[in-house]
Amino acid sequence: MSARPRLGIGALVLVAAVSCAACATVPDPPAAVGEDYPGTCMPSEFSWPTDFLESLPGESSAVGGSIVGLRLEYVDAEWVWRLRSADTRSDVFGDRVDDPSAGRESLVDVRTLETLATHEVELTEAEQQTLGTGAYDAAQLSGEQWPSPLIIEMARVMEGGTAMWRITTCDTATNEHFEMTLN
Repeated sequence: MSARPRLGIGALVLVAAVSCAACATVPDPPAAVGEDYPGTCMPSEFSWPTDFLESLPGESSAVGGSIVGLRLEYVDAEWVWRLRSADTRSDVFGDRVDDPSAGRESLVDVRTLETLATHEVELTEAEQQTLGTGAYDAAQLSGEQWPSPLIIEMARVMEGGTAMWRITTCDTATNEHFEMTLN
């Protein structure tokens, strides 16, 4: 075997190893919204979704494109945002591949929005829908405001064949969760 094919195979093995290593760093989300919270849904000193949803896609490596989901989680005694976004993919030659299911999921620190871990994901049918209300506008329509209610999850879901936002908020005084669906 010549040096060129061995180099190509070596590069593919390296890319696969790095990709798998990155996949392992993002833990699975809790089964339910708010699971594992330490008695409150209100971390001290953190960024509210309506404060960062509009600007984050252009400013952070945590987000590939438009945000299609977020969830507030308590992981390893740390508050994090789990962000899901549309992303792009490339083939082995580096050319962009048109794949609407391409997504990115990242955990970011709630205070600094620093990326803690990220990996590629397949977007759901609802997350692939580009028509309708964007994440920032949906957050604005949710009624989120300081000090309450706080958005703790925004998820794209299909209802009646239409992609909708399912938004869960938390009353920061009582820790009671409320769910609404917006178009």
